[in-house]
Amino acid sequence: MAFEIEEALRRFPLPDGLSDAVVNRAQLATALGVSENTITKYVTQGIPVITAGANGQSYEFQLSECYAWRMWRDDEVRAIKAAGDAAARQMAMLFRNSDDDDDDQPFMSARQIQEEADADYRRQRAAELRGELVRASKMRVLLEDILMEFRTSITTLVDYCEIEFGLKPDQTDKLQRRCDQALVQSRVRMSEELCAPAGEMAEFGGDRQETMI
Repeated sequence: MAFEIEEALRRFPLPDGLSDAVVNRAQLATALGVSENTITKYVTQGIPVITAGANGQSYEFQLSECYAWRMWRDDEVRAIKAAGDAAARQMAMLFRNSDDDDDDQPFMSARQIQEEADADYRRQRAAELRGELVRASKMRVLLEDILMEFRTSITTLVDYCEIEFGLKPDQTDKLQRRCDQALVQSRVRMSEELCAPAGEMAEFGGDRQETMI
């Protein structure tokens, strides 16, 4: 699906408490937790640009638009992967019994394949009840709550430091920008690391595992 800025801004607004701003390439790299070279690559991939750098003119970006683009791009990557994984699983079912050279693999009927899938689901469900597996959707909710607490703490940090340490206005502004960048980085990192589609389960201390529900 082609990127539409209005739709992306509606789906992925800046997290509460973050102020929008026009930033240069270095500042955007800091906000998104990537290198400036990666920002240059993002430009070629279609990240929104206010002013293109040329003839001594620096690049300018709208932070909210770039955040929405990054979140939209990550969501598209997840959707494509999920579709590919689903297609691969369906194809694997067709070829499960078709390899004549695989003598070690016993022939399984459609019913046996379904029973095996059901048994695998029950094993994962039992592991979930024992606390050995946790659904990625629940982890997302938990991390959202943690991120909200983190946001509240870090947004009040600026006022605390201004009063406690007598910060000057320019120092307060610099600290505010750095706190905003930290919040954006946290949100982006969470999106990247916990990107399992619905129905997927994450195992503590191990690889993610999928289950069909």
